[in-house]
Amino acid sequence: MPTARIPLSVHLHADPGALPDDGAALRVLPDIDARWSVSAQGACVHIVLPDGLAHAEQRWVVDRAIRRVRRAASIGAVTLHAAEGLDADLRLTLALDLVQTFGERVDASAAGVDADELGRVSTLVGGYRRWVNEDPAVRTSVAIAADVQAWARGRTDVQTEILAEQALRDEGCGLLLAVGGASVDSPPRLVLARYRPDGGRADEPPLLLCGKGITFDTGGINVKPYASFVSMMKNDMGGAALAYWLFRGLVEAGVPYPVALAIPTCENAIGEKAMRPGALVKGHRGLTVRVDHTDAEGRLALADALSLAGQRYQPAGVMTFATLTTAALRAYGPYATPVHFADAALERQLTAASAAMGEDLHFLPGRLWHREANRDAEADLRNTGRLPGHASIGAGSRNAGHFLRFFSDAPLVHLDIFASTWNWAGDAPGVDHGATGAPLRTLLRALETLTDAPI
Repeated sequence: MPTARIPLSVHLHADPGALPDDGAALRVLPDIDARWSVSAQGACVHIVLPDGLAHAEQRWVVDRAIRRVRRAASIGAVTLHAAEGLDADLRLTLALDLVQTFGERVDASAAGVDADELGRVSTLVGGYRRWVNEDPAVRTSVAIAADVQAWARGRTDVQTEILAEQALRDEGCGLLLAVGGASVDSPPRLVLARYRPDGGRADEPPLLLCGKGITFDTGGINVKPYASFVSMMKNDMGGAALAYWLFRGLVEAGVPYPVALAIPTCENAIGEKAMRPGALVKGHRGLTVRVDHTDAEGRLALADALSLAGQRYQPAGVMTFATLTTAALRAYGPYATPVHFADAALERQLTAASAAMGEDLHFLPGRLWHREANRDAEADLRNTGRLPGHASIGAGSRNAGHFLRFFSDAPLVHLDIFASTWNWAGDAPGVDHGATGAPLRTLLRALETLTDAPI
């Protein structure tokens, strides 16, 4: 979504003695026109946004300029100014970045940004980021379940159910139980919630949002090495956080269609009761899975959640969110989210929303060879789908996504958020470290204005 060459200004109240001379060039990128304007009150950063840049790129450019100011001085209040010709969606998403950086010190009213909308979306994105960033000893499966129930308790349009170990055993959820078998403080839980809107549509098939909630991923007995980002693995419940805060946003926006939530959550811990490589485990669906590698645990937990919630809710469609594969980061870099199996209508909806909110999505179709890569000679499936021969090292995100389709009768769209939900490169807009909040603002834009579930 290119925009014209339009100036943007951000007024930053800071100690002017620490800032460069008035009118000095601000080195952002060689082809970006950015300058300081310094007064007794502080600095104003002026940026001319070039033709042809996508909103995602413009967010990145503006953030680089703000980072340079922050390195030079301590910042107080922040005011966003924008010329009338600047796209309204770009103003909003830039304001969201500033709020994620500076909090309540930001005033974007001079840029024409609605304060209520800015506050609503920034609260949801901030909640999502907070969950992912929390110490995994705090953000346990028990805490996730308790927080969902606490929020829903005051609403008559949301009902919740928490399945603990015995209930999961009664339901035959052997896969989720296997993943969390060694965890004491973050044991297996399946968090379920259903939103029934007013207006006679309460009993329609809902849109099911399902998020992977591995509160810490050691890798299990196939222990995850340092090079596989084990020190960041508190982010492995990012899918659960995204699913919940999206569900909450849609409910609080009063969408007219029913929505359900399923969060399979536990810690993939190491211990005597941890699942073993080579184990044959039967899940809720009745399919047996060979545990080829204990660090491919997320798809196992999601499988039982998809099967049980699908049986319980009979959804019209399913969206899954998971930090499922490091292959997503290797293939798409630190900012993009691969989206598997979206039909043409949903792809158009998500593409428009992602362009507006500056969060990149890449769309991938279903293919038979990725489905068949998950078959196993010893069991129905294995949890490390691989293409044959020399192609076996690739397509990890695609193979894993196809694994999930075995466990849903409804149309399923899968977002592998491993790359985009964490600040791997260190320069994600509006984020110093940890969780980025992506792609929540895009999903809110795409889903909350619809009159019917998108799939």
